[in-house]
Amino acid sequence: MTGTFAGRVALVSGGSGGVGRAVAADLARAGADVALTSHSHPQRAEQAAAAVRQAGRRALVLPTDLRDASATEKAVARTVAELGRLDVLVHAAGGDVDWAPVRDIQPQGFADFIAIDLVGAFNVIQPAVRHMHGAGGGAVVAISSIAAQMCQSRNSQGAASKAGLEALIRVIAREEGRYGIRANAVSIGLTDTEQARLAFERWGPKATEQVIAGIPLQRIARPEEVARMVLFLAGEEGGYVTGKVIQVDGGQIIAA
Repeated sequence: MTGTFAGRVALVSGGSGGVGRAVAADLARAGADVALTSHSHPQRAEQAAAAVRQAGRRALVLPTDLRDASATEKAVARTVAELGRLDVLVHAAGGDVDWAPVRDIQPQGFADFIAIDLVGAFNVIQPAVRHMHGAGGGAVVAISSIAAQMCQSRNSQGAASKAGLEALIRVIAREEGRYGIRANAVSIGLTDTEQARLAFERWGPKATEQVIAGIPLQRIARPEEVARMVLFLAGEEGGYVTGKVIQVDGGQIIAA
């Protein structure tokens, strides 16, 4: 991995989250300068930036509400202005699912989640792709979820938003491939992040144990395991891969 991103610049949206932090750190260790957005966790964002700097690379923290298209536009612009270019976008931000049946979710709650999880994804991906189009190429990797395929009970928000995100990625891959831009998604199962821990609290110990027992590898993922796939897709090793949704889930989706 060392040096494979030397001279490149990456923007990680949701860089304060578990997967985002792991991706930012791995990109830095591989030679990239890293900008990262965060909205709700400034201290974690600074910790992620510190890990980037510890690897000897430049870091830029961008407080950004992804629901605000003008804010995401500015985040992309600042990345280019302060770090010199933008080669890779990793979209790792996401909302917290209510874990309730469709009949119990309030319309505004559903709309709010989509605004964060899907519209927010578009808001940051679109200006990044526009820049890459003008610059002659780049790579987009979005963190999705097996919820898009599994359609679990009480997860209509995650299923709908991630299915939309994966469709968006495929469209970008078709539109922009001729211009040197690749777009892929990593669909994750249960991963050791704050979001997963919140879900475990809502499910309760018994249900959580049953879900983990049903995963063929008998455990949840580590964020670093997701990060390795992200770097593959974003780097030269994945240079002929585009429009794909790659599952990193310990086999969870095939055991449902």
